[in-house]
Amino acid sequence: MTAIATPARSVFETSSDKLRPFLEGLAARVSAGSNWMVRKKTVCELLLGLDAFFALPAAERQALMSDGATPAGDADMADGAEGGPEDFRRVLPIYVGAILERLAEKTIMSPEQAAIYLLSIHPEHQAAAEAWMLADPRNGKSVRKLMRNDRRYRQLMDRMADHWRSAPSN
Repeated sequence: MTAIATPARSVFETSSDKLRPFLEGLAARVSAGSNWMVRKKTVCELLLGLDAFFALPAAERQALMSDGATPAGDADMADGAEGGPEDFRRVLPIYVGAILERLAEKTIMSPEQAAIYLLSIHPEHQAAAEAWMLADPRNGKSVRKLMRNDRRYRQLMDRMADHWRSAPSN
């Protein structure tokens, strides 16, 4: 078990009032998972689904939203992702951070949990995941194995790479 420090700056609290209910909905769906195997799958499926939605041409996205085929949160998100999939992919780590903030977990205890925490925008989440991996060589090995073998997680990592490539180095 590795402690998770509370993020210094809340992504959730600084998000727009329009986006907050959407983020709460994502977090609620993730927290409904009985364990981190289920939660990891849920995070990956939700974010990959949103990525696919924003990969559609703008006219198709607008048509889907006007037909009521997407939740209200997606319509609000469309305003912030006018540039399409590239812009959306850059904010994926922010969404992961907001989801994890709402879960308000105190410790990391599994490879699935550590893998998702590595994707968060929060350095505190990343540090906790890394500390858990370093605490026991088996932990690090199990996370690396998950990264290699879980197709959904790999797809999410590939999409998030846009964010990390564009982020300024410290």
